[in-house]
Amino acid sequence: MTTRSQAVSLSVGSLAAILVFAGIYFGSGRLSRFDTPLSAYAAATVFAAFAMAYRYAMWVQRPPTWRYFKSTWKLFLRPKSLVFNLLKLAVLLWNNIVIQKFIEKRSPTRWMAHMCLAWGCIVAFLITIPLSWGWVQFGMDGDSYAVEVMGQRQFLFPPHSPFGFLIFNGLNISAVVVLAGVGLAMHRRLFERGALSVQTLAADLVPLFLLFSVAVSGLMLTACYRLMGGQSFTFLSLLHAFTVVVLLLYMPFGKLFHVIQRPAQLGVAYYKEAGAVGAQTLCARSGEPYQSKLHHDDLRDVMMELGFDFGDHQNLSPQEKRKLVALNQAMALGEQPYAG
Repeated sequence: MTTRSQAVSLSVGSLAAILVFAGIYFGSGRLSRFDTPLSAYAAATVFAAFAMAYRYAMWVQRPPTWRYFKSTWKLFLRPKSLVFNLLKLAVLLWNNIVIQKFIEKRSPTRWMAHMCLAWGCIVAFLITIPLSWGWVQFGMDGDSYAVEVMGQRQFLFPPHSPFGFLIFNGLNISAVVVLAGVGLAMHRRLFERGALSVQTLAADLVPLFLLFSVAVSGLMLTACYRLMGGQSFTFLSLLHAFTVVVLLLYMPFGKLFHVIQRPAQLGVAYYKEAGAVGAQTLCARSGEPYQSKLHHDDLRDVMMELGFDFGDHQNLSPQEKRKLVALNQAMALGEQPYAG
């Protein structure tokens, strides 16, 4: 990456960190409602915001990614197709983000593991981040609990009601769901030969270890004050905070970063659709269409931008390229070719 790309990414990361800090500062009433024991979580989110935005900006500035990124927005914002594109986006978000249908096609077990990990983490973050930023507080009003959001009372609820049970055990429920996902994923990593052949410690096992540590240490906090009378609660709370902070700081640099990348990759669907209905590239040797002209021209421009110019060879279909390889090999051996 060039110095310019790094400077842009540094600016984007700094802006993201400033926005998160501003959200914490003003959302907590200039820190008047900020819960000091949760400051480690809040600080970790600021650093994680910087790192995620920095890496995202570096990723999106890569020539192929930037080409897709610009083309996707250009196609998406076309006035005559904007309403249809918005509806299509809702479908894409449902299929690819909410229910992750593309993973179900690979394996039902793999899909269930991803769903447990994804939604367990999402629920945990939706609970933890507003609390650690000082946006949400709980108080007593007679025999009921009061929920305040940014200093404004929203509603009351009985602590022993089903709703109260969900509120107070939301993190425990999400931890159990995450552990179920970790178990399914680890079973695949340990017993499926396909996964064993390509997995690595850093890319595949470390994320599962981190998620397992966060979930287990969080459940240990509940067990501590409900079953152990609060014994060793201080140590366990520090341990849990440490695992959460490590997870947040790891996300921008490990496999979990694909969570941030995935929404941008939805735009490829618009790109493919535009290519399918547009002009097609004809093979210079066979005369048969083999690729959309949109993709062909973008690929050619990106390759030239990176310093690769294949000339007329770029205008051959994959099938004809393979035939030429066979012809050249046969010619080099002085034999009669079977292709061409």
